[in-house]
Amino acid sequence: MNAEKLKIILIILAALLPVRNVCADSARDLLNQGNRLYESDKFNDAVTKYDQALVESPQAPEPKFNKANSYYRLGDFDKATDLYKEAAAEAKDMKLVAKAKYNLGNAFFQQGIKQRDSNLQKALEDLQTGIGFWRQSLDIEPENDNAARNIEVARLIIKDIIDQINKQNQQQDQQQQQQKQQQNQQQGQQQQDSQKGQDPNQPNQQQQDQQDQQQDQQRPKQEEKQEPKPDATAQEILDNEQRQKEKRQIFQSRGWQKVEKDW
Repeated sequence: MNAEKLKIILIILAALLPVRNVCADSARDLLNQGNRLYESDKFNDAVTKYDQALVESPQAPEPKFNKANSYYRLGDFDKATDLYKEAAAEAKDMKLVAKAKYNLGNAFFQQGIKQRDSNLQKALEDLQTGIGFWRQSLDIEPENDNAARNIEVARLIIKDIIDQINKQNQQQDQQQQQQKQQQNQQQGQQQQDSQKGQDPNQPNQQQQDQQDQQQDQQRPKQEEKQEPKPDATAQEILDNEQRQKEKRQIFQSRGWQKVEKDW
């Protein structure tokens, strides 16, 4: 190899080395810019910078972790949990893995609290998942007191949610029983209505019992309404008195006449 060719190769290699350093520095610079935006609560702008850093260094877990933090602060817990999982799987630094696991627990806890008013079962599942990630964080960093406290808080909330679910189940059971009773009553009424089309000369036993009961209830009232039959002797006395009265009126109208004795 002549000196001219060697010189050309060395120039090319020298040109390539700064490019690599510039890429690394560019990714680090973009990451720092994103961090400053994050500290200023400009989370959407921070996400943009983290994305640019990931273009420069796709395998770097730090921009992905910080991007997850930005989505967490924006309240987009679905995107945050996906990125935390990727960062935890790709990071070689166990401290970063522990942080990603801890933040995963926080994200699922937030989702559970958010779901509590609309879906108790989903809230329960998210809280339980959050506890699982906090435990994984504690396996890496047993001294993480925050993770331990979070687990205790989540357990208390889970207990309260389970009580709410049990109460709802009891209410549903009561409603189902009431609906079943109403259905049975409706079916019974339908059976009675269908039996009305049978031969009226041969009523069923239930109808006969109802008719007998109604007659028993009405009989005393009917007897109360009936006037007592007049005593025959008393009536004869009244009739006789009336006849005597009429005779006296006739006699008086004719004037007094002397009655001859028959002796």
